[in-house]
Order: sequence, then structure tokens, then C-alpha cells
Amino acid sequence: MVQSTDTKNRVPGVHDMLARLISLPSISSASPDWDHSNEAVVRTLAEWLETLGFAIEILEVPGMPGKYNLIATLGSGPGGLVLSGHTDTVPFDDQRWQTDPFTLTEKDGRWYGLGTCDMKGFFALAIEAAKSFIDQPLQQPLIILATADEESSMNGARALAEAGKPKARYAVIGEPTGLRPVRMHKGIMMERLQFQGQSGHSSNPDLGRNA
Repeated sequence: MVQSTDTKNRVPGVHDMLARLISLPSISSASPDWDHSNEAVVRTLAEWLETLGFAIEILEVPGMPGKYNLIATLGSGPGGLVLSGHTDTVPFDDQRWQTDPFTLTEKDGRWYGLGTCDMKGFFALAIEAAKSFIDQPLQQPLIILATADEESSMNGARALAEAGKPKARYAVIGEPTGLRPVRMHKGIMMERLQFQGQSGHSSNPDLGRNA
């Protein structure tokens, strides 16, 4: 029990974890001027989770230099529960912020910082909750999953799906829902249609090909 307590104490509390994560820029964007690597966030999470006894797997997203997914597993066997979140944030408008986006700031009983709610705060809470299980015999594994580029390309989650990882029975996605559990999540489907043709003047349309 003393060893378990010492291990837990080597991982910061919720406030300090969140402050550290907020301080690490991990913006994802289709614009190269805004886009950041998420490696620092992933390796920070990995360090804390490894201290708690999680097995760590850091996966580079194919074709996306500087972008990484993290799979941290406590326990072993089939099934299990995934606590899933994304490590990236959206870009920000400096003129609309009243505080430093990369500094966790408390004001009127609330914490402010880029990604505090969506969704670095989820990792701090998930790790704090996981501390209760590090010395327990788990019947199925507990998996904390951290993905890249959810706010832009979604290539992090896509790479995991293509690799068939991780496999589990249930998943909780830590997106903000006003603390109301939502079964299943809204999604989007995007399609790209490409038409080929040949422009032609209306005076002689037979010379063209209408796309």
C-alpha cells in the first residue's frame, strides 16, 4: 500500500496535470502556419501513465511527421474499457482571449486555457481516476487512448482504425457534453465528387463535353 501511494504521488494532481498539458501547444490545422506536433503532449501523458504501471505504445501516424497516437494499457486480456480523447486543439484568435491560452488560469471558479474543456481536461481526469485501479486485480484491461489531429484531418483515429487498435468491449469518449452521458456520438460523412469535362462555347457546344 505504501508503494502504491508513493507511485500515485509521483504523478501530479488534476490541476497540475492540466496546467502542464495546456502549456504544450498542440494545435492541428490544415494551415501549415498553425499546425503543431502533438508529440510533447503524448510523451507527457506516456510518462505519467507509465509511472502508474500502464504499458505504453506510441504510434507515429503514417504520412504525418510529428503526429502521434498513444495507447496506454493497464491490465491484460480481451475486452476492456477505453477512455479516449484527442490531444490536439483548434487554432485561436488572440484578440478574443482575456487570458494567455497556454496558461491555466482560474477566474470566478472556472479554469481557462486552450483545450481545457475540449479536451485536455479529460486526460487529467482520466488519469486521476485511473490511480484508483493501479493496485487492483483487473478482470479486463483499462486503456487510455490519445489521438492526433481530431480537429483537422482525423488521421490519428483513422490510422488506429486501419491498424485495428485498440480492441475493447466499451469506450468512453471524453468530448464535452455538459456532463450528460450521451450514448453514441454524432458523426459526419464527407464525400468528394470529381467531374471531368471539356469547356466549349455556347455557339458550338458540340466541341465541348458537359461535365
